[in-house]
Amino acid sequence: MKRPNWLLFAVLGFLVKIYAFLKGQRFISKIRIKGPAIVLSNHTSFYDFIYTTAAIYPSRINYMAASKMFYEPVLGSFLRLVRAFPKCLFQSDPVSTLNIFRILKLDGIVSIFPEGQISPIGVTQELSFSIAKLLRKAKVDIYLVKHHNAYLVNPPWSKKTFKGRIETTMKLIISKNSLLTMNERDIYDLIVKELTFNVSEFNQTLLYKYKVNEITNLESVIYQCPSCGYEGITSSHKHLQCPKCKSIFVYDEYGKISGSRLDDLYYRQVNTMKEKIDSSENFCIESDVRLESYRNSKVEDVGEGHLTLTKTAYTFHGMIDGVKTTISFDPKNIPTLPSDLGRNVQIYEGYQIYQFVFKDVKMPTMFVIASEYIHKLRINAYNQEEQNKNEVKKVS
Repeated sequence: MKRPNWLLFAVLGFLVKIYAFLKGQRFISKIRIKGPAIVLSNHTSFYDFIYTTAAIYPSRINYMAASKMFYEPVLGSFLRLVRAFPKCLFQSDPVSTLNIFRILKLDGIVSIFPEGQISPIGVTQELSFSIAKLLRKAKVDIYLVKHHNAYLVNPPWSKKTFKGRIETTMKLIISKNSLLTMNERDIYDLIVKELTFNVSEFNQTLLYKYKVNEITNLESVIYQCPSCGYEGITSSHKHLQCPKCKSIFVYDEYGKISGSRLDDLYYRQVNTMKEKIDSSENFCIESDVRLESYRNSKVEDVGEGHLTLTKTAYTFHGMIDGVKTTISFDPKNIPTLPSDLGRNVQIYEGYQIYQFVFKDVKMPTMFVIASEYIHKLRINAYNQEEQNKNEVKKVS
């Protein structure tokens, strides 16, 4: 694992810095970062790599990126060119960990987005506790490069740009000397505190305005009608509309939907899903899907079938590479489902990806919401079983 070529990075980094400025990035605080160091950032847009590069420049940086991205022809070539390295999402990946320590040994700078995926609503997602274990072992300075409102400029549900202001802050949050005196829980709690961000809450106070563009695919995130609760609203130009009650909801220059915060509308959907799961012993969410996976050094279509999620298992019945197949996964081992909004959800096992592609744009988000709650139920049930076993052993 090598650091990026200094000449290549100098040229690309300079161009990226100009591009980020034109996109609206402004620095509230800026410091020079020197290696060896780890840089942590929040993740709310596809352009966060650009904004972080602009912040770090002229220092060189190696990115840890989702392994799936390296299988995309153009993006994969670029990532290899700039010396990024892959990480299998939401599972142990000794190879990526080894690459981190190799870079740090060369006095390099490693960039990590601890959330592991882009937030669908601009709210920091739950972090894996493994980030604290990694940082404690690294024993280098830990920096924060935090982007405010990148979500409103380039929301993950759209390919359009909603031009406006992005504020970036930089600071040292844990020195290598401080790491020696902190336990993993202290490190984790501090990282969570520093990374936490809510775009709706942030902009409710500052009221930065953003040029409204077409909001196609927003219905993949907000699929429930705020008025009647119907699940299946649609988008048209700059507003959402409900085919059942005919209500119209306008997306405004502050990132609100007819005056309602995006996170509030999303969490309403979360509560609805929780009620469905709690009220039914036989809860099941299901859909026909296409299946994509790694083949021939890229992600390609390998089959089709039916995907179900119950309180005890994910199950796929269908054809894979022309063979009738059934695959099951335990929700206890899957804290969430990475998703390309409106298109798919992903399950990673070993170094393989199972990418389930839907026709109905709301289904990926519905699966994500259900999966996160069922995972917690499974973990709680498992912990209770272990506690009961221990109590029986003590009695006997």
